[in-house]
Amino acid sequence: MAARSPITCHVLDSSCGRPGRNVPVKLEILNTAANNTWGSLATGLTDSDGRVSTLMDPSHQLVAGIYRMTFQTSDYWASVGVTAYFHPYVQIIFEVAPGAEKQHYHIPLLLSPYSYTTYRGS
Repeated sequence: MAARSPITCHVLDSSCGRPGRNVPVKLEILNTAANNTWGSLATGLTDSDGRVSTLMDPSHQLVAGIYRMTFQTSDYWASVGVTAYFHPYVQIIFEVAPGAEKQHYHIPLLLSPYSYTTYRGS
C-alpha cells in the first residue's frame, strides 16, 4: 500500500449520489498555547472522486490535539447550480488523542443543500 496523508477527506453529494468535486478544504490545529487560536496546516481541493488524499505529506507526524477541517460548500453549490442551501461552509472539529498520533484519520462529508453528516472513516 502506498504511503498516504495522515488525514484525508471525501465529499459525497448525497442529494444526487455523486462526488463533491472541487470543494476547497482547509485543515487547522487548535493552538492552546496561543490563546486558543487556529493554526493553518494544509489546504486542498477535492478531486473528481470528491477526495483529498494528498492533504499532507505522508511523512507528516500528527500531534495530539484538536483539529478543524473546513469545507467551503458554497463554492461547490455554486459550481453545480444550486442557489438555495443552508450551510455556506461546514466545519468538522475532531481530536487526535494522545497515543493515537500514528493512526490514519479519514473525514467523510455527506452533503445535501440543507443538511450534512460525518463520521470517522477508515
